[in-house]
Amino acid sequence: MSAILTERAQPLLVKEIMKTCYDAFLLVLLAGGTTRMFNESDHVSIQEDFQCLKQEFYRCGEELIAESVVDKEGEVVEGVIGLMGTSTEELLENLSNLSSENGVIENGMKLPMPPTTGKWNRTDPNTILRVLCYRNDRVANHFLKRTYQIAKRR
Repeated sequence: MSAILTERAQPLLVKEIMKTCYDAFLLVLLAGGTTRMFNESDHVSIQEDFQCLKQEFYRCGEELIAESVVDKEGEVVEGVIGLMGTSTEELLENLSNLSSENGVIENGMKLPMPPTTGKWNRTDPNTILRVLCYRNDRVANHFLKRTYQIAKRR
């Protein structure tokens, strides 16, 4: 009985460990502290790091977790990494558009601080704002200071 239960629980356990690792990866990228800064070009090496992480779960083999499950669970992370490779100007435009779609902007008012949803996503205004906060870029720093009074970090 113990062997049967262990056999059935292993795939679920590996999947939960994978989800936790993916969440931790995003936490480092989007809430890693004030000393973390990324350039737009860093998304290539970050994508490579994530592919290495996914490879570890591919190695678990089909008997524990299917590659399609590994890929499906990784879509959110890859979307955020894609944001990191997006130009600052496009990020600012996306943030503005998403905020206005949600009825946040009225009569030319400045963008309010987006709510923290707790769910990272490439279409979440708070996620985009966090990518901008960690962007080592003059335009992003100017926008953050002007719009949200977030001073440049060193």
